[in-house]
Amino acid sequence: MKKILVPTDFSGFAQSALEVAADIAFKTNAEIMLLHANEKMVTATPLAEYYLYDKAIEDEYLDMVTESLKKTLAEIAENGKFSRVKVKTAVIGGPMVSVIEDFVKDHAIDLVVMGTRGVSGMEEIIVGSNTEKVIRRVKCPVLAVPSPAVSFGKIVFPTTLKESQLPAFKAFAALQKIFSGEVSLLYINDPGNFKNTAAMEAQKDFLVKESGLKNATLFVSDTEVFNEEDAILDFAHQNHADLIVMGTHQRRGLAHFFMGSMTEDTVNHSDIPVLSLSIK
Repeated sequence: MKKILVPTDFSGFAQSALEVAADIAFKTNAEIMLLHANEKMVTATPLAEYYLYDKAIEDEYLDMVTESLKKTLAEIAENGKFSRVKVKTAVIGGPMVSVIEDFVKDHAIDLVVMGTRGVSGMEEIIVGSNTEKVIRRVKCPVLAVPSPAVSFGKIVFPTTLKESQLPAFKAFAALQKIFSGEVSLLYINDPGNFKNTAAMEAQKDFLVKESGLKNATLFVSDTEVFNEEDAILDFAHQNHADLIVMGTHQRRGLAHFFMGSMTEDTVNHSDIPVLSLSIK
């Protein structure tokens, strides 16, 4: 873990994400990239002949962003534990999701940490509503944070146990030095997939061995599950989970429209942090 990206709109939700990212950076000696997307800078460019550019307004906005970034960095520095965390800041013009996607590629980001439901006083910048779009478009893991997390001692990892999920198992195994808690592998029961519990355990053992995942125990949901998202969240709450880990196919376009994404739906409704891992 070398670089952690934290997009910010200076809301309380974004601040929660930064606190979690700082804790991870402290443990791994990683660098935090604190990014603000200035969406005002490009919205009028294609319509320049119809748009009256006011540099004073732009300068005032950038001054506000600069002061907000300075305040955020000062708050980190005041915390003795985080004072040694390396933090760089960037302000880039463009639509937030596109800015994040490009930044991840250009700077070899290892992890994105985003606040969910992050609405700030700046109405044009809403981090929370963009989290699911970022999950859909970046290749690195994305940690969606609804509130500051104290620890990740209990982890729920919903899985179909299909071999296609092996990339998600490997990706999470590589992160277990950070998220080192007990892992509950939750199988949402599909009678047409496995004939018995022994077959499920055998497939779990295969995925665990091939991925190198540690400290993982298999749990099987009730036979009849009508809403998988509710089943995941109910299980997570009943087991006092600190983190939900989910693989995502990152479907886009018509595939996303018709098939949706359980990972994105869970992120939108969970009050527990969700770590999404690409299995494309």
